[in-house]
This record gives sequence, structure tokens and C-alpha cells, in this order.
Amino acid sequence: MTSTRLLDGVLTVLAEQGVGALSVRSVAAAAGVSPAQVQYYYRTKSELVRAGFDHAGEQFLAEVTAAQPTTLMDFVWPWLPLDDRSERRARVWLAYAAISAVDPDLAATSAQLDRKLRGWFVDEGLSEQAAAQLLALIDGVTIQCLTLPQAERRALVERTIVPFVSALAANR
Repeated sequence: MTSTRLLDGVLTVLAEQGVGALSVRSVAAAAGVSPAQVQYYYRTKSELVRAGFDHAGEQFLAEVTAAQPTTLMDFVWPWLPLDDRSERRARVWLAYAAISAVDPDLAATSAQLDRKLRGWFVDEGLSEQAAAQLLALIDGVTIQCLTLPQAERRALVERTIVPFVSALAANR
């Protein structure tokens, strides 16, 4: 029994049922294990959420690295919920953000992650301000996308993020 199976269960519950449904029992059911096995690895809901989000983040980083983006927009596309897999990841992120808003430990971890993500954009040649703006735009558009049918999401991205990133690239 590995904790990866449990973490996949956490992601399933968060993505399909939301943070309100996350519990030892729901994760155990999603992972096909006993509640005692979940409690062996994770004592609290916060631990489950943090571990699940870390797991999702590792999966995302592996996907971005494998894609070998060559432009800033190539780097941004994978973040957006334009297909089933990225929608699932976005729903997990949204659940994590909701919990982070009321959990000081997760809020600190979330702030640290945001600094790291802004650092990636700075490494791509953006100023700190432009990196913060782009990250905020991605966050907002991601939330808007999750309220739209998948068929309408790309048009939203092309109206909002693509022009912003194009302007950033032109000014570098």
C-alpha cells in the first residue's frame, strides 16, 4: 500500500465532489482502502489537502517539463482547464485555494507557492509586476473557465490571456 493511491483518492474527491466532501471516509472509498489506512498516513483534513495538492503539483510540473515549452504562452496553456485532465487539476487547485483562505498553515504554503510561480515567470523574462499580473489573470480566468462549458473556454482564454501575454512578449 503506498500513499500515492491515497493521494489519488484525495484528488478524486476534491475534483469530483469538492472540499466539503473531503473526509477520511470519502478518501478511503475513492482509494479503495479502509479509513484506518488513510488515518495511518494522514491524521487531519489539512494534512490530506496539503499532501493531495503537493501530489497534484508534482504531476503538473512533470507535465510542463515534459512539454518543453518554448514560449511564454506555451508555458501558460497547460495551466488552463481546457480539457478533462486540466479541469480536474483546476478543481483541485480551487479546493486548495478555498481551504487556504481559512487555514493559516495552508495559507502560508500557498503564499510560498505563489512566490515560486511568480519566480518562474520572472525567469522567463517578466518583471515582478508582470509576473504577479499574469498569475492573477491565470487564476481569475481559470475560475471563469470552470463555470463555462469546455467548448467556450478557449475563446475566453484567447480574449483575455493571449492578448496580455502577447503584449508582454512585445515589451520584453
